[in-house]
Amino acid sequence: MRRLFALPLLLVALLSGSALAQEVGPTVRLGQIGISFYAVTGQVVQAVLERLGVGVELRTGSHSEIFPELGAGSIDLLVAAWLPHAHARYWREYGTDAAELATLYTGAQLFWAVPDYVPVQAVAAVEDLKKPEVAARMQRQIQATGADSGLSMGSRRILDAYDLQASGYRLLTGAHSDWQAYFETHYEAGDWFVMPYFKPNFLNQMARMRKLEEPLDLLGKENRAVLVASDDFVASAPDRVVRVLRRIELDLDAVAEMDYMVRIDGLTARVAAHRWMSGNAARVDRWFAID
Repeated sequence: MRRLFALPLLLVALLSGSALAQEVGPTVRLGQIGISFYAVTGQVVQAVLERLGVGVELRTGSHSEIFPELGAGSIDLLVAAWLPHAHARYWREYGTDAAELATLYTGAQLFWAVPDYVPVQAVAAVEDLKKPEVAARMQRQIQATGADSGLSMGSRRILDAYDLQASGYRLLTGAHSDWQAYFETHYEAGDWFVMPYFKPNFLNQMARMRKLEEPLDLLGKENRAVLVASDDFVASAPDRVVRVLRRIELDLDAVAEMDYMVRIDGLTARVAAHRWMSGNAARVDRWFAID
């Protein structure tokens, strides 16, 4: 077993106001899924590690790239696994030698949605998309995210289970920017459209989208966004580092706010995370409280 923290950890017992003394440690390999709302969460975790004096090597990839690195032991921490539903397939395959270290936020969910201006009397459920009068007006090219995302894989199951192809619907996969551009184009035009959607994301801060009923729950119910750690990391990291990481707790609004800073305000994920942490200093300081 590789000892991540083979060198002695120096604890410096100097406190200044709410600031915690720095700890000196080696580099941790932090993996994050390469989408902005994961990136801002990952940067919160990175900032916490850096405040503890731990160096961070950041690795970014798609779902199908980053989860295998967890399984191979090539990363120490992963931000984030949505459990128990959205990333269940990846967790079964690559989470054998890993553990749930912290629940970063709860209430994460994948679903299909339409703009609130589409009357609920016309479209309340996925099944309603097949109504001839709805299909005639609805955009039938449905834009999803990356083909290997839980959102796209579940959306393909919805398309098949409800036989939406027969009504002319087609699912497109692409970059997160394609998904955003699709939304912006059709929302601003007031078009009727349906989207594979999720929370948290920056659109939660700027648009009113209504979740469609989908009785088969093919995208699953609500998830916990989990900071995952390799078993090696948990076994060898200093107790202080593990305890602080376990205390990190965000919420849907915090992630959506940081994601908005990136997607709309044009900040980097790192700057957005630091700005949110500065604005919520008392909350962040509690994570570092001395036991």
